[in-house]
Amino acid sequence: MKKVLQQPSANIERLLQHSRYLDYISKRILTYLPAEFTGKISVLGFSKVAGASASSHGGKQYSLIISASSAAWASKLRFYMPTLKRSLGAEPQFSQLKKIIIKVASSNISIEKEKKMPLYSQNSAEIINDSAQHIENNDLKEALQRLAKHVREK
Repeated sequence: MKKVLQQPSANIERLLQHSRYLDYISKRILTYLPAEFTGKISVLGFSKVAGASASSHGGKQYSLIISASSAAWASKLRFYMPTLKRSLGAEPQFSQLKKIIIKVASSNISIEKEKKMPLYSQNSAEIINDSAQHIENNDLKEALQRLAKHVREK
């Protein structure tokens, strides 16, 4: 891999240049948002809107795609959308910005969930399972039975 990166390549240089450009746009966006968004959002792309025809001004229309680290951060960002779009629209490079799209960064939630699940001793699991047998509400009963399956291995 080191050899590949050390060789001169127009493709690698374009990729690095594009990465720097997206970082620059991310930093510009963060200037219009509270500091708490730092590290929680990043720009995935800034490109011409597919199928957009030239407007009456003769310009192109662009969309900005922003990734949020979680659904909660995406919701917080949506709250700032009108202000962000208006502020960015005042800058010449974003004057043709038509829409901002927010995506939630994908992650392997099941792995994270498994790591955070509490593990119970065999005795605790049996108590939970026995208690579930006396519950009439089926949803609660099933939830307790699933919980009882999280037994700590010896």
